[in-house]
Amino acid sequence: MSAYADRLQELAIAAADRCTGCGKCFEVCPTAREIGLDAGEATQRVAELSALTRDGAAATSGLEQWLNACDGSARCTAACPEGINVRQWITIAKLKAIEATRPVEQGAANAASRFRHMAQAVRLLASMQLPSDTLRRILAPAEKRAADVLFYTGCNVLRTPHIVLNVMDILDALKLDFDVVGGTAHCCGVYQFQEADLPTYERIGHRTFQRFGQSGASHVLTWCPTCTKNFGELEEDVEAPSFDLGHVSEFLAANLDALKAGFKAEQPRRRVVVHEHLGIGATVESIAKLLRAVPNLELIELPQDSGFSYACGGVAAKYKEREAAIHRGLAEAAVAAGADTIVTMYHSCHRAFAGAEAVYPLKVVNFTDVIAEALGRGGHPDYYSLYKKGGAMDEAVAAARKFLQSNGVKIDEASVQSLTADIFNETGLAGSREAFASAFTELARQG
Repeated sequence: MSAYADRLQELAIAAADRCTGCGKCFEVCPTAREIGLDAGEATQRVAELSALTRDGAAATSGLEQWLNACDGSARCTAACPEGINVRQWITIAKLKAIEATRPVEQGAANAASRFRHMAQAVRLLASMQLPSDTLRRILAPAEKRAADVLFYTGCNVLRTPHIVLNVMDILDALKLDFDVVGGTAHCCGVYQFQEADLPTYERIGHRTFQRFGQSGASHVLTWCPTCTKNFGELEEDVEAPSFDLGHVSEFLAANLDALKAGFKAEQPRRRVVVHEHLGIGATVESIAKLLRAVPNLELIELPQDSGFSYACGGVAAKYKEREAAIHRGLAEAAVAAGADTIVTMYHSCHRAFAGAEAVYPLKVVNFTDVIAEALGRGGHPDYYSLYKKGGAMDEAVAAARKFLQSNGVKIDEASVQSLTADIFNETGLAGSREAFASAFTELARQG
């Protein structure tokens, strides 16, 4: 075992040592209920979790089902009377259970395949929506930066890169010494950890975290909720970093007075509902605080299934019917409440709701769109929303042609088919997929 693996084991054993076996974590687990596990077996499941952690005991069928059901909601952690980070404990325990029953080579192959597919989609979608100079800036090595604040995008937000541009505009408005870094060369290693390929994880995710420290930045602002969770629970707790780590929304909320000083009074009247996810720090509270400060914006609070998962997609994508019901339910409740806008928190959630305008009388924006606009900035086209809504694709195709040429990237018909599946097979609200497929197939044929 490596020193990193030893430290993970120490964290898990410390959790087991503090655990009283009360079973509260299992009782509140939303995915345990989703797959039909009996809440009355809570103390048994937790005892099995402790045995796996301390003694390397094989996972029972019931424990294995619980571990595999986890979607990272963190309801378990919130319910623990001992203050144990149960989500972290479960994450490490799941890795141990997989290591005990599956050759590492199989996990490595699975992780490599998942990473390769994601990287191809991110590269194409980013190349279709960003100019080459911006893309080069984001992808440059983290350790070669010299700014005090490092904005870490992660990988998948580059599918919806207008969000990245918004954050850059907002940080510019705060007159900060910042730089931006991300892309697959700075991956958090989530696929490798999920597949129990710990050696490769250390070369990817652990190495990315080290590179942040080598940049000399005093603050690293994360965007992706998965990266935030992974780095906060699998890196920050393993070894205290030389920098402060936190989500962009929390940093902006802490600097709200400075932002408000730059807000323009002439803002459009909006009645908005935020699509909420608990589980990542104080992001829900931070985003609400930011939005309430925007002139002419009314924040409507609605009951939501916000504790089911920490973000749309990802591990929560195992529960497509539940996710679809959450999306439809929120859109319908927003219309009934007289809202005109749904505000998304994260990029995966934005992709899920991006096509809602084709189905409901609602506008869909990310919270960064609202804040950047309030500062007199932003206004970056949301091309992904154009893809997802269907209808005329002229603007999206014209932009893609220009950006692809700028980035020296060509798409073929097979790439279009793959992108169409990536965009429209995700759980979410959408218009016709044929509009995107036919328009971009024609673009590919034109070369």
